[in-house]
Amino acid sequence: MKIRLLFLLIMIGASACHPIENDATAKGSISNLDSLKGTWTLKYVFLGDVIDQPCSSSKMPHDITLNITSQLVENTSDTYIINGQSAVNSIFGGLKILSFDENTQTGKATVTQLGSTKMAGPEDLMNCELRYFTLLNATKDFKIFKDTDGKTYLHLGDFKTDNQPSRNGGMYLIYTKN
Repeated sequence: MKIRLLFLLIMIGASACHPIENDATAKGSISNLDSLKGTWTLKYVFLGDVIDQPCSSSKMPHDITLNITSQLVENTSDTYIINGQSAVNSIFGGLKILSFDENTQTGKATVTQLGSTKMAGPEDLMNCELRYFTLLNATKDFKIFKDTDGKTYLHLGDFKTDNQPSRNGGMYLIYTKN
């Protein structure tokens, strides 16, 4: 009996010492994010209970894009290099994947070291860019899916997590894959 208890304690202790990268679920999930990688175009912004255009008050001279590369940020195993174009400036940074469920195509993530070029533009586009940066920096969740229109969508932001009825469905960016 004592030997079995000792064996059980040793096995529990040994499994607790393995880093998360060696966990079968995390390893399989994080290494298979091909559907996340690529160039995405911002189509809509979901703000609690309403869908808005990326820049509701002005015509955009170009699309707002987010490119999630296959390259990892130096000295990381879970943070992908991101770049793209905002309303006025180019952006760059990292997208750290905290978890990913291949079955539901949902995960947890954070944006790291988000930066941009520093060009000035019209006030309405600069306000649009500020809103975009704010929502991008608040990223906690993501979901990838194909809709009935055949397009692949990425929802990136802060999803509603409670089950209480409310009009607050979270705040997130809605992209389509190019």
